[in-house]
Amino acid sequence: MDVSEVLHDVTGVFHRAGTRGRADGPVPEHADYGSFASFGDPDGNGWLLQEIRTRLPGR
Repeated sequence: MDVSEVLHDVTGVFHRAGTRGRADGPVPEHADYGSFASFGDPDGNGWLLQEIRTRLPGR
């Protein structure tokens, strides 16, 4: 199972399917909830990992 390189959304909000608006590398200054990596499992499901260093209140 291969994991993608780290990526972020150029608008700062990852909210769409596909690759439009994605940029290589982590979000500037590693802002919480802004950097992602993806992979697929053996069953064909797609997964998206999200970097969170400090959780928002209530989460």
